[in-house]
Amino acid sequence: MWVEAIAVDLTAHLKSTLYGFFRTVPCHRREERCFHIGGEAIPICSRCLFILIGMLFLPLFLVYPLPIYIGFVLQVPMVLDGWTQLKRWRTSTNALRSATGLMSGLGLSIGIAGLFWNIIAWLP
Repeated sequence: MWVEAIAVDLTAHLKSTLYGFFRTVPCHRREERCFHIGGEAIPICSRCLFILIGMLFLPLFLVYPLPIYIGFVLQVPMVLDGWTQLKRWRTSTNALRSATGLMSGLGLSIGIAGLFWNIIAWLP
């Protein structure tokens, strides 16, 4: 029984910690654009969540850098998705927001890694 109580306490602490972290991310937090876990919306939209997931690949791109232009190209789908929604030409889905967010996060990671290596190359 005490093991179950500890597990419930750790789960609540983990949930509180994750929710606290997500609240620091600048995001509109519209509930219809968020994923739901157990009927409760996570406090970050699907696009922002997948941008953060894409940013987790930064260490990989520091070890295996790609050209910076690839990082710029990977921003285009998210910009187009957001712009066409802003113009009200169509409505995006969470799946599309997630995919474009992941591409953007990967592109940001590639760009940051590329800038890092360019700065290192300039140093004497």
